[in-house]
Amino acid sequence: MQITSDQRELRDLVRRFLADSVPSEYLRKRITSGLRRDDALLESAKQLGLEEGFSAEGEMFTFAELGVVAEEVGRALFPEALTERIFADCVVPGFLDPETRAAYQALGSHTAIAPESCCTLASRKSKKVSGEISWAWGVEGASRLIGVMKMTGGNRAFACSLSTPGVTLTPTSSLDLTTALASLSLTDVPVVVFSEDASSKVLDAFSILKACEVYGMTARVIEMSAEYLKTREQFGVPVGAFQAVQQRIADAYASSEALGALCRFAAWSVTSSPEQRSLTARAVIAHAAEVGPSVCEAAIQVHGGIGFTWEYDIHLFLRRAKAIAVAFPQGVEGVEDLLTFARRL
Repeated sequence: MQITSDQRELRDLVRRFLADSVPSEYLRKRITSGLRRDDALLESAKQLGLEEGFSAEGEMFTFAELGVVAEEVGRALFPEALTERIFADCVVPGFLDPETRAAYQALGSHTAIAPESCCTLASRKSKKVSGEISWAWGVEGASRLIGVMKMTGGNRAFACSLSTPGVTLTPTSSLDLTTALASLSLTDVPVVVFSEDASSKVLDAFSILKACEVYGMTARVIEMSAEYLKTREQFGVPVGAFQAVQQRIADAYASSEALGALCRFAAWSVTSSPEQRSLTARAVIAHAAEVGPSVCEAAIQVHGGIGFTWEYDIHLFLRRAKAIAVAFPQGVEGVEDLLTFARRL
């Protein structure tokens, strides 16, 4: 599925901003300094007007456009939870009924999101939950949390305030050096429980966004590899002239573009084809968890010795791709059929 001219314009705007704001030197400095949140960077991102464009009042953009933003976030390894924040603050309210929406919005704004696999809630009393969340995205500066708990008939999403007594937050490190994560402990914390339908929409849409982020990463490492293979010489000829290298990078490119096509279809399905949303969400995150790390590993290989060094950026992409893959383990029934479906698109 091709992006529209409006989506291309949005993509170019976000790409220029991220290229100027988050160069490699910035990421390196941020990693070595241990900075977990950059308010100046967040404020400059806010000036793009993305939150207004995705808000229920503005309705300038659809979910498909948020998928495009997620791709660019992945390309740049943007270290703040930009798409998570837009999703939770501007998109999630549209999935909720009026009563639940009011209760959700009363919890505050700027939302942390915990992947389903990281939530182990030990007990639930009425509308209170207790348990552990091994890590969540976007906790820095957030006032509320979206998590997942198991209920009869399927998993349900919930939201709670992070300032409520009973919430203990602990910053944590991770394989992904460009993202600040935190673990949480909940003890009899009041929550707003989403309906089964709303939970399905939230979890499916979030999976699609993270898959789009992985696609952006794979597209960028392919570009980096192509540039390197044109200039690096071995035996007096560019490395890219060797057939074995050409085949390796061509296979990686094909995998990346197949993932991109599936990501755009899945993002489109959220609002334009709801009956296909759950299937495409499961397929795309399963495919991203497989393709993301493998493409980054291929890129490291074709770079030769420099690809394995700390000073080169490709390992940062591999780290984030693997972190996302871990967050969405594909131990679901029929996952092989979903992967087959994804590969055929």
